Amino acid sequence: MALPDEDLGSSAAAIAALISSGSKIEISELDKSGHMQKRWLHEPNGRITYLRPESHTNDLFSRSLREWKKILSDSFLPVGFPHSVSSDYLAYQTFDSLQAFFSTITSLLANRALLQGLGVGDANSSATFALLLTILRDATSRVATIVFAHRFGLRIEPDAKRYRFLADLFNDTGFFLELYSPYLSPWWKVIALSIGEALRALCGVSAGASKAALSMHFAKHDNLAELNAKEASQETAVGLIGLLVGTIVVKMIEDHRSVVYLMIILVFGHLWMNYLGVRSVQMTNLNRQRATILFQEYLQTGNVLSPAEVSQREYIILWSPSISNRHGQRVAKIELAKSFGHGMSSPAGLVKVLDGDKYSLAVTPTAAASNTMIRILLWDDVRSKQAIMAWFQAVEMAWIMDKQAGFTPKLERIFSDERNVVDGYVKHYGVKDLWETMSEKGWDLTTQSLETAAPVRLKARKLDKIVY
Repeated sequence: MALPDEDLGSSAAAIAALISSGSKIEISELDKSGHMQKRWLHEPNGRITYLRPESHTNDLFSRSLREWKKILSDSFLPVGFPHSVSSDYLAYQTFDSLQAFFSTITSLLANRALLQGLGVGDANSSATFALLLTILRDATSRVATIVFAHRFGLRIEPDAKRYRFLADLFNDTGFFLELYSPYLSPWWKVIALSIGEALRALCGVSAGASKAALSMHFAKHDNLAELNAKEASQETAVGLIGLLVGTIVVKMIEDHRSVVYLMIILVFGHLWMNYLGVRSVQMTNLNRQRATILFQEYLQTGNVLSPAEVSQREYIILWSPSISNRHGQRVAKIELAKSFGHGMSSPAGLVKVLDGDKYSLAVTPTAAASNTMIRILLWDDVRSKQAIMAWFQAVEMAWIMDKQAGFTPKLERIFSDERNVVDGYVKHYGVKDLWETMSEKGWDLTTQSLETAAPVRLKARKLDKIVY
């Protein structure tokens, strides 16, 4: 059957007119990315026929195989995959599923040791002791959850990759404490199991919050809820397989030394899979580390790195905002001010302030052997680009510092021409070109993840008289 070559687009009026004219119409179903999912043929007599892709055969076995693949795909992957998620989704979920498999087996071995620690199988142990120990573990877990969420809650989203890895590091440390608990004295057993449960609580907070941030990165079609639901299905399926394998392992391996060796192998496999998983994520928002990597490369070569290139240079655990100059020497530490008092504080009583667009940089003098402190103060109504520019300027300030010259000569040279510091290399290559190139490379400039504490915005007004 010949189909009309004319593309009717999505005009409902044009389609209705053509249907009434008695023409054959091909209707295509598209997802949110514009990729075709199905094709239908509407015939003049009103009959609707599904048009299979040309590559599909009518073989019964092939059709059944395709149908099963479709069912499995729809059960465990977001609708519209791979176009409905970011390009790094599959790599991360693959490693995440593998680490979940190792974790399931490890937890079975640790839980057996935990039951022994609670007194199961020990005639000298009482139910009261086990109950009190369980209550203490639960109380410790709840307190740890509250304290950790209060202290680190705002830090998790900007450094989601770091805290996702730390979550499993906490979890595996708790597993080892539970594993050795049966061989400890009663008081040490209480301490080990309580600390282990606290670490498991830290894992829950850290993993839950960081996964939420990563899911927001992966979701591209307003499918955040479905993506989380499918991830739960993936973990459930992997967990079932892990339970089957773990049951066999627990039954076959009971010797303590063999269990320890197996736990070490499983834990290293678990952490390695988790590391590869977070390493594969290519975040498109700029936190402190990514902004530093991107702009230092820009200062050195004029090239703007893509999120994939920056992710290859990121440190997952060990990174601090101590910034290097053009010679690779650590010369300055950059941070966002926690308050106006914090930003303007100095042991020597001297702070040099450089004002930018909706932000200020407060430079604190230090000894020649120490790093210069640069604190960023953000003013009211600051936009994401301006906050990012503030960090870029602070990085550039560190870039042109000379560690051997001491603080005062450095400061005088840096502030001898403020506009040169404000624009610097950015002016040389073009601010507009920098932002445009970053957008083209895939960076999200509508948000920033530089702040790891409660956001502080400043406003100032002139007083008519001095207030004491």
